[in-house]
Amino acid sequence: MEKKQSPDFIPYWIEIRRKVVAVLLSFIFGAVIGAINYKAILNLVVSGFDLENVNVVLTSPYQFINIAVGIGLTTGLITSSPFLALNILTFVRPALSKDEYNLIKRLIPISAILFIAGFAFGNWILQMVINIYVSTTKGFSVQNLWDIESFLSQIIIMGVSMGIVFQLPIILTGLLRFKIVKRSQLTKGRRFIYAGLLLFTVILPPTDILSLILIFLPLCLLFESALLFNRD
Repeated sequence: MEKKQSPDFIPYWIEIRRKVVAVLLSFIFGAVIGAINYKAILNLVVSGFDLENVNVVLTSPYQFINIAVGIGLTTGLITSSPFLALNILTFVRPALSKDEYNLIKRLIPISAILFIAGFAFGNWILQMVINIYVSTTKGFSVQNLWDIESFLSQIIIMGVSMGIVFQLPIILTGLLRFKIVKRSQLTKGRRFIYAGLLLFTVILPPTDILSLILIFLPLCLLFESALLFNRD
């Protein structure tokens, strides 16, 4: 019997390696720039919050290093994300039809806008919690001393979490347009999807009931908007 020749994957591996190197270089570049300019970035981020009656402090001389590393990694991810999306799109383009490729091209800028909106919304929720906390502690003879590293982590976690959650319409649109799931399946399983969104909301910070409601309602709205947009 004639032995079948295995497919030649070498050109694909070379292309993947080239794209991975490009993404890694963009990540390293962003991380280095962020780590070098961490003070300016930190001041810019903190200035976006109303911290009246709150003292943000350092609790260790080594926190400067931790903050620089954290900001560097975050800026590296932000810088490399567009390169990652672009390289993935160019790699899979031959396997996509013209309509599929055009759909993805239209969804990418919408995805970026939704991420920014989600990040801003998450930190709006955080600011609301800060205001409630400050107003609650005004009647006590105590100082509000907040650890700067923990506060920065809270900003990043809350913002990025909501930015990712706000991708729900993009994910649903992709699943529906690529015929991975049917719209009827989503509408029939609406209560289970709502339960999953509620569970996800519960594990996000902050954990007070008001924040839970304010986060859960936009997620429901995003889900219903995705169904409405893909009604055809």
